[in-house]
Amino acid sequence: MGDSLARDLRGFAISFDLDGTLVDTAPDLVRATNAVMDRAGLPQISLTSVRGMIGQGARALVIKAGRAAGVEFDEAALAVHVAHFLEVYQAGLTDESVPFDGVIATLEALAARGAILSVCTNKPAHLAMPVLQAFDMARFFTAIIANGQAGVNKPDGRHLSYTIETSGGHVGRALMVGDSITDVQAARNAGVPVVLASFGYTIEKASALGADAVFDHYAELPDLVGRFLPA
Repeated sequence: MGDSLARDLRGFAISFDLDGTLVDTAPDLVRATNAVMDRAGLPQISLTSVRGMIGQGARALVIKAGRAAGVEFDEAALAVHVAHFLEVYQAGLTDESVPFDGVIATLEALAARGAILSVCTNKPAHLAMPVLQAFDMARFFTAIIANGQAGVNKPDGRHLSYTIETSGGHVGRALMVGDSITDVQAARNAGVPVVLASFGYTIEKASALGADAVFDHYAELPDLVGRFLPA
């Protein structure tokens, strides 16, 4: 890699979502969700259905799973179910999860070109960090800002802007990489362009969510990033 390529992303911040963007965590999340459904006496939920429910944290996922079965959990039941979900999920956090194809090579390429990399996730830190560490990915990121650590969560743009600034970047020279409407809304609210993975967790097609671009494989991302560099 030539010197010009090594320098061309210096000072440019790229913030990634975690679930459905960097790592395919859905198989482990559906296992935990169905443990809740079993305890509540509700029918099992499919992997496809759960993929469309991920992105706003465990509480939101449990609420959506209940609603899919026609049940609105009251606050007391919800607290019990969320606790059970987290217990089951944490016990097998990465049993079936895998990084998406090409992620590691792409992070290496972006880091080599001087990009400032971070993670902006609604996953709690005690779950997000072990997932990233399990796949030797945490080393790429100068900031990993999880659920509650910015005082707000996506889609609030302050979660993303705080992540970018903590990483050493600036929102005026930044890009969000995600997979869902939550990521698009967070980016828009922060005034940051956003690209989406077409293979992530969303009911609608990624191309219909209003992102600035969509990519189908991580091999496309390094060149795509160049479109968002300030003149």
